[in-house]
Amino acid sequence: MSEKRHYLFKSCVLGAYYPKVEECLRIVFDRLGIRYFDDPNQSSCTGHGYHSGIYPFKSTLEVNRRNFSLARDAGCDDIVTSCATSYATLKEVKNFLGDSIEVFHGSDVIHKNRDRIRGRLEHSLEGVRLVTHHGCHYAKIFYKDVKVGAPEHPMLLDEIAASLGAEVLEYKERGLCCGMGFRHLLLDQEYCKKIAERKLTSMKKVKPDLILVHCPGCLLTLDYFQAILEKETGVEFKIPVMHYAELTALLLGASPTEIGAAAHHTKIDRLIERIKG
Repeated sequence: MSEKRHYLFKSCVLGAYYPKVEECLRIVFDRLGIRYFDDPNQSSCTGHGYHSGIYPFKSTLEVNRRNFSLARDAGCDDIVTSCATSYATLKEVKNFLGDSIEVFHGSDVIHKNRDRIRGRLEHSLEGVRLVTHHGCHYAKIFYKDVKVGAPEHPMLLDEIAASLGAEVLEYKERGLCCGMGFRHLLLDQEYCKKIAERKLTSMKKVKPDLILVHCPGCLLTLDYFQAILEKETGVEFKIPVMHYAELTALLLGASPTEIGAAAHHTKIDRLIERIKG
């Protein structure tokens, strides 16, 4: 991982649904003095269309060949994504091209700097019980690159959360997809809701205060589907869901407005009040 300057790769899902969360990684990097380049010319990785079977790999390849060129022209040795799907898509393109630029997930950078973050915290997660959900496109595609834990039991977010003071809980369906499923989301949302319900039901059994997620798609699915499932099934979940960058920025002193708390479908206001004391 480069110590010089990261090429910060933006997420189209965060940009569309949780735009303030997109800014949280920048807030964290700024607080830590980590250098990055935020390029307005960056294109989408096309991951949503590619993994939904809409875009052929050739189109994805050419779009991201340009993105790699932009990162190189910016003098960056690596690309850091806020999104697990971008991470997997860019790694696939990198391997196909044999490109020298490395690809990392934003949580990799936060994990590497977790001790520095702990020393700068304005708030902690002491007393907060949470469950984690790692993105499938982070852990299950390039499974040999999972450095913390195992592909079916990644521990990266767990170690980050523990370093921030939280109690991390285990639950039965830890390895299950959030339910987004890309192509399924477009063609069969009932199937997606069934998977999300199974996941949330398993989480609810251990009574967490928070679901900490890795991926914008997982944030959208577990946050958005809670309200729908509560109306359709009559079962109340009301478990706040937060993206790792959003939570880290909050603990480093960012305000609820700065992290975009109002964009959440399942409200996180009470959790924020509790964390801020």
